[in-house]
Amino acid sequence: MRPWDAKALVRPLFVEADFTPTKWDTAADKAWFANALCKFIAADFARTLWTKRLYRRLSQCYGHIAHYSDAGFWGVFFNDTQGKLDFLDETMSHRCHGDPTYTYCDVERAIQARLRRSGIVPAYQALRLAEIEAAERAALARLRAKYEGAPPPAAAPHHQPPSLPSPPSLPPPQRVQRNDPPPGQATLL
Repeated sequence: MRPWDAKALVRPLFVEADFTPTKWDTAADKAWFANALCKFIAADFARTLWTKRLYRRLSQCYGHIAHYSDAGFWGVFFNDTQGKLDFLDETMSHRCHGDPTYTYCDVERAIQARLRRSGIVPAYQALRLAEIEAAERAALARLRAKYEGAPPPAAAPHHQPPSLPSPPSLPPPQRVQRNDPPPGQATLL
């Protein structure tokens, strides 16, 4: 069970009447994008819902124009909790400028409203804080064991890595004599 209201992200479905068509895209195109993005987010950014079509439109919304490819976009935002939180923060802090007859600003605002209503941002913030605390507690236990002598709880046996062989000793460098021509006399190379 997710600590946010996933249904608030996907219900009711966006419809054509919710958006203004642009010169290039219909209101149905805008509704598709809004529904696809909300479904993707509600599914905890499921890789199976990450499509080229979704990437192409998303890369042109919320100021995401700097990403070169869908793999790069995925790598920045969806590989871990911190990336997902960064994506949500950027999405929520983006100022949706423009005219809806030329941009997707109406869609961006509608998605922001859904994200706010669902409580997903505070939920991801809490999840990330829990991950940080768990990592810090593990580091603390390891450091206590190291410096206070107490074994860490359920510590795995520590194996000493094999040492590398010593490099062979090299003979001392020898001076090389050069046969330079006397000053003022040129040589052919």
